[in-house]
Amino acid sequence: MSAVLNFPTQPSALNLIKARDEAAKQHAAAGLFFPVDCQPLSDLTGMPDRGLQAVVRKDTDTVLAVHGQRYSLIKNSEVYERVDAAIRESDVLDTNGMEIVDSIAYEGGRSIRSYIFPEHKISIGRGRRDVTNLRLNVINSYDGSTNLRINMGGYRLVCANGMVVGTDVSNYVARHTSGFKVDEVKQRVAASVENFVTMGNQWRKWSKEPCSDEKAIGLISEFARGSLAMNNKLFDIWMNESKTLGKTMWAFFNALTYWSTHAEIKEASIPNAPAIVLEREARVSRFLGNPLIKAAA
Repeated sequence: MSAVLNFPTQPSALNLIKARDEAAKQHAAAGLFFPVDCQPLSDLTGMPDRGLQAVVRKDTDTVLAVHGQRYSLIKNSEVYERVDAAIRESDVLDTNGMEIVDSIAYEGGRSIRSYIFPEHKISIGRGRRDVTNLRLNVINSYDGSTNLRINMGGYRLVCANGMVVGTDVSNYVARHTSGFKVDEVKQRVAASVENFVTMGNQWRKWSKEPCSDEKAIGLISEFARGSLAMNNKLFDIWMNESKTLGKTMWAFFNALTYWSTHAEIKEASIPNAPAIVLEREARVSRFLGNPLIKAAA
C-alpha cells in the first residue's frame, strides 16, 4: 500500500507520475527515524482475524506490512542507536573520519545505513592508489523483506563501487520475532575488521591472476543466467575495466561490482534504488562462491 494522495477525479499519466515522485520525496526526506507503530490489523479493517498486526508509518498513514502475532517491532531508532554505540565503543574500529550514509526504499519498508571507515583501507596495484575502504551496511525492514542484517564489504574510492564479499563470517542476522543482542553485534563488528583484511589479501591475489576475454565471457554467461541484455552489458563493463586494471580477476570482480552499483535502474523503481543495489550486491556475493570463480581464481 502507498501513502494517501489527493488525485484529480480523472488523473492523467503526468499527474500520476508527479504524485508518485512527490510521495517518494516525502518518504525520503523523513530519513530513517520516521514514526512507526504496530497496530492490530482488525483495528484498521474492522474485521476479525487471527491476531495479525499492521506496521503503520504514522507520518504518511502508510501500512508498510502485515505480520503475524509473533512479530516484534524493532524500530530504526533502537537499531541504529545500538549499532552506533557498538561501533563507537569498539576497540578495533578506528572511527576517525567515519562517514554515514542513510537511505530508504519501499516507502520506508526497508532502511539502510552504511558506515564507511577511511582509516580501514585496502590498497591495490602499482603505487597503491586503488583504495577500498571498509564499509558496514545495517539493514532493517518493517515490511518483512529481510531480517535485521549487518554485513561487511568495501567502498572503492576510484569508482564509488560497493564491494561485496562471499562469506558470512562477519555478517549478523537477527529475526524480528526474537530481537537482537548488542554483545553479539559488537563481536561481529570486531570480526568484520579481520575479515576485511582477509578479503584484501584475496583482492590483491586477484589483481595478479590473469583473466582472458574467453574466461571472462564464460563467467559472465554463468552470472547472466541466459539474459542476453545482461550478458552484453557485463561484457562492455569488463572491456572498460580490463583496459584500466588489466585482464585480471580483479578487473572481472570490479566489472561485477560496477554493474551492481551503477547499472541502470528503471525509472519506476528509482525510489527503491538503495534496496535494488543491495540485492545486486547480494547476487554478486553469492556468485563469488560459484565453483567457476574458485577455479578461475
